[in-house]
Amino acid sequence: MIVGKYAFVYCGVNDVGSGWFAVGRDGSVTGGDIGNITYEGTAREGDDGWITLDLELTIPAGTTLVQGTTAQDVPHIRNIHAYLPPLFGDGHPQQIPASPGVVTIMVKRVSDDAALQPVSVRLWKAPKPSA
Repeated sequence: MIVGKYAFVYCGVNDVGSGWFAVGRDGSVTGGDIGNITYEGTAREGDDGWITLDLELTIPAGTTLVQGTTAQDVPHIRNIHAYLPPLFGDGHPQQIPASPGVVTIMVKRVSDDAALQPVSVRLWKAPKPSA
């Protein structure tokens, strides 16, 4: 059963990050990540344990997405649909199509007592060397 709390890390061509989500008894998903992106949607577990995940991401203005999308001047919404192995891969890398590229994620279940909240921090990037 997939009801519970999960932490994840992700990477794409532009950046890496981390976040969390919770799956309710009704299959509802809510979560967030370090880019202040919020996640709402559903997770449905099949008889074989594989999970159909449908998410709506609410993206703040000025956020560059890890898979290669440049920042937009206004908040916007993107949708992700994925078919994932049991327990969302249980820590093993999974690739999710996210036009114009892919995002690699690793998801692990955490304690139901965990207090998970998105952290509004961006990873430091070294400046490009001057010529």
